[in-house]
Amino acid sequence: MQQPTLIGEDASALAALAQVKVVYTDLDGTLLAKGGCVLADSGGVPSATVAQAIVALNTAGLSVVPISGRGRLQLIELTRLLGWKDFIAEAGAIIVSGVGGPAGATVTYNNGHWPADLLAPGETPYGVIERSGAYELLREAFPDLIEYHTPWHENREATHLLRGCLDVREAQALLNQLTPAIGILDNGVVRNPGDLKCNGELPHAYHLVPCGVSKAQAIELDLAARGLTRAEAAAIGDSATDIEMADAVAVMALVDNAFESTGVRSELERVVRPNVYRTCCQRGDGWAEFAAAWLAATGANV
Repeated sequence: MQQPTLIGEDASALAALAQVKVVYTDLDGTLLAKGGCVLADSGGVPSATVAQAIVALNTAGLSVVPISGRGRLQLIELTRLLGWKDFIAEAGAIIVSGVGGPAGATVTYNNGHWPADLLAPGETPYGVIERSGAYELLREAFPDLIEYHTPWHENREATHLLRGCLDVREAQALLNQLTPAIGILDNGVVRNPGDLKCNGELPHAYHLVPCGVSKAQAIELDLAARGLTRAEAAAIGDSATDIEMADAVAVMALVDNAFESTGVRSELERVVRPNVYRTCCQRGDGWAEFAAAWLAATGANV
């Protein structure tokens, strides 16, 4: 596999970044150091590098939107603390705008391809997925290979968060038989194996989502709400699911640690996306590298 070119050294990437007004950023493994810390470098050593990059972008008036598998309650405080206003939670299934504003945040469930009238009054997408029996179907088909990703599966509104060792295509074929259809998204490797029997493999996190929901699809909805085009957006991440954001933005960056994942390497080989680039640094250091390239491309003087 030929690795994408470095974003700070590619003339076409920098030209595209010059037009970008909003960046969608993954969090764990991308913006954050191990353990979910923003005040540490990629090795976990205390560092202000990422914080300084965030301040520089905020000072320049450039918009950053976290897009993560985390739940709304987790993201609303993180977004406010970092000086941002909007975020996309639960792998694209919840779009939130206006954090910290006088009118309060606006919360929108993204139900993908589901009929608009599917949810009963007061019902959440999480409830629909629960009564569909999707989790029980997967447990029966893949015994000892799938379970809830405790304790992070709690307090969710739109998706079910699992961990396991599945063939995602086989799992999706099963879920397509349900009404309404349920999607499954692979959100990359997790370090907690729980009670799984993965034969030495590291388990992955999976989201059960309304059919059609993805990070890329949520970005398309958010851009339309902002009155922006794909040419005015970029994204940065570290997983195979994140790479698919390239289909909704002009520039997609992968932090260097992304290439440790077989899923990322397989996705890059499966689909050639010429707008995918990489950073030379890992995690938050790579994120700061991307931020510097964006600032330089826009000519911001901060």
